[in-house]
Amino acid sequence: MLINLEFKRKPKRPRLNPMIPALFGALVRRDASDYRGMPSLVCPCGCNTYIACISFGEDRNVSAYLIDGVCASCGSLATLPTPIDYEEEQ
Repeated sequence: MLINLEFKRKPKRPRLNPMIPALFGALVRRDASDYRGMPSLVCPCGCNTYIACISFGEDRNVSAYLIDGVCASCGSLATLPTPIDYEEEQ
């Protein structure tokens, strides 16, 4: 006797970083969009300035940052680009 099991996959959504609500809760507007998932240098509203969580190393340079950010103009969530994203474009 054979049993045929089919599993339907739910479409993948970008995972919400658990720190986002605590850190950006006051910055993200209730009517703002969620553009996470595709790294971008510019928000669809046209702004190229993001609010992000970063950490500094002993050499006083940025040593790490979260790739979830908030647009400084419209308050939408966005995925920030990384050097690896730039290499993939080349």
